[in-house]
Amino acid sequence: MENMDNILQNLARNQIVVLEMPRSKEKDMLLFVSDLACRGSLRVVDGGNHFNVLSLSRMIRRKTSQVKEVLNRIYISRAFTCIQMEAMLRGLTPDRGPVIVIDLLHTFYDESIDDQKSKHLLMNCVRHLKRLSHILPLMVSISPPPKLEMRPFLKTMLMEAADSAWYWKVEQASQLQLTLWE
Repeated sequence: MENMDNILQNLARNQIVVLEMPRSKEKDMLLFVSDLACRGSLRVVDGGNHFNVLSLSRMIRRKTSQVKEVLNRIYISRAFTCIQMEAMLRGLTPDRGPVIVIDLLHTFYDESIDDQKSKHLLMNCVRHLKRLSHILPLMVSISPPPKLEMRPFLKTMLMEAADSAWYWKVEQASQLQLTLWE
């Protein structure tokens, strides 16, 4: 959670902050959202369909007894395709506080959309993110693609547009050499 505390402190206006993290850390992203929601309104755009409101409400309950009031400050949108993601980001207005986009690139790995179309839609998304970031705090999380090396240009495009990037440090489990006889 130390990484999330640092990101919360450094989340600033006029920046696109990208956080690269494994999908297994979605609970930490919810904890980050709960911290922000306890402070005020925010918009969450979920691209990976991992936003669990039940888990979020439990996290908020540990922080305050005003769970309903805090949950009412969170405006959630879900995108199931990259076309929906682009449309949602285009339509976002700065009237609901900071914007958190969870797993932005997940919808862009759809094999029914060709590379050129996904690149074009991501360029539009980046343009919308830049517009919003000039007005309010904005953070985007990304996770590894479902298949290794699937459309690596998407991550490159997003990272080039980002003002700052954070990488989740994954602890490697030490590998033990098994012996044949004991």
